[in-house]
Amino acid sequence: MTQLNLAPSASSPARDQRRGACPTLREPMQTGDGLLVRLRPVGGVISPDQLRAVAGSAERFGNGQIEITARGNVQVRGLRADAVAAFAQGIETVVAIETGLVIEVSPLAGLDLHEIADPRPLAEAIRKAVADGALEAALGPKVTVVVDGGGRVGRYGLSADIRLTAGGSTDAPMWALEVGGNAIGLLRTQDAAGAVWAMLSLIAELGPRGRGRNLNVAAMRQALAPLVAAASIPPAPVRPEPDRIELTNGRVGAIVGLAFGAASAAALTGLADAAQHAGIAEFHLAPQHRLIGICATEADAARFQQAAGALGFIISAADPRRAISACIGSEGCASGTIAARPVAETLAQAEAEFFDGSFALHVSGCAKGCAHPSPALLTLVGNEAGVDLVVDGSAKSAPTLHLASDAVPTGVRRLAALWRGERKLGESVAACFKRLGAASIAAAVRQGWQ
Repeated sequence: MTQLNLAPSASSPARDQRRGACPTLREPMQTGDGLLVRLRPVGGVISPDQLRAVAGSAERFGNGQIEITARGNVQVRGLRADAVAAFAQGIETVVAIETGLVIEVSPLAGLDLHEIADPRPLAEAIRKAVADGALEAALGPKVTVVVDGGGRVGRYGLSADIRLTAGGSTDAPMWALEVGGNAIGLLRTQDAAGAVWAMLSLIAELGPRGRGRNLNVAAMRQALAPLVAAASIPPAPVRPEPDRIELTNGRVGAIVGLAFGAASAAALTGLADAAQHAGIAEFHLAPQHRLIGICATEADAARFQQAAGALGFIISAADPRRAISACIGSEGCASGTIAARPVAETLAQAEAEFFDGSFALHVSGCAKGCAHPSPALLTLVGNEAGVDLVVDGSAKSAPTLHLASDAVPTGVRRLAALWRGERKLGESVAACFKRLGAASIAAAVRQGWQ
């Protein structure tokens, strides 16, 4: 492996800076509705039988509420403290759980006809390099590596300490490297694992609190100069969101989503039953709260999605619920001041046309903004005094307008009316609101309450 200059930046954070850890199967996190565990099956694949087992255990040992996170992990809510060990033991007997450094690959790695390169061999090479270099113990629990093959369903937009994204041709793929969100350059396949190992070594030098964003960009580029084949990184192509996707060997991936990332144990049990009736042997966990059933034919995929839709799952990219992020809010979080998901459901039903897929609405139970940490065009933030509307910001941003809790549906109706009245022919909500600007939107909405 090429030897690189791995001296840490002088501006690195102190080693004793406080940081948290993610919940795991054996180490849950306390929430307002009990204990929460998070698990990721090996390879991000779960069978209908395994899904049914997780649902059954969630109902037996907790409150029966299950989530698929924005990154495609499984969370089980409301566990009783005296049931954690029994729950974990039961899950481990039926599902192999990934542990160690988080290395995420494309959800349909090796199956996606549109992917430029299968990311799995490169991910395994990185795992081996980390193990051989004994780095894992020095890395913090939240350090994440993403290796995306550039397919139709990828891990685009998800944060990562280190990201590799395939580009170029399938015959000679290159890998665009980003560290802490900073573009570094294009790497050849044979150099990519070494570059990631070098960056992880830099992060490890910072101690268990170190993250990719803490590294000095200029120093990274200098250290990796011997491996970088080209400095420029082409922008990621715009990919229309599919409902079903063609896979290798004539198979079809049927995509289903959990509304606002959550479903009951009964609904997921019904989904597992529908999958088996359609001949589905495995689900692939996918970002944005989704499962992808691997079907033998298009007809099987259509039949499965029809059954999933009847159970309340999202089966179309045009479903307005896809445009709304919402946490559990006051229904299960001690910090939540509004029931965020019921509010989101009400808005989706009342103004379906408004949620045209061009923008994200974030309904947050509090200012932490867990369901959508990044800025959104529109954010509703619950607090003790009501709900704040934030235009083009995050839950932590200064509010644009304050609403009483019961005025939220009216407020969103006024926003929808503003779009309908001001839009140009064929103009999306996002394009219209960006043209109008936050100040104009706020002024128009305030007028509605005067």
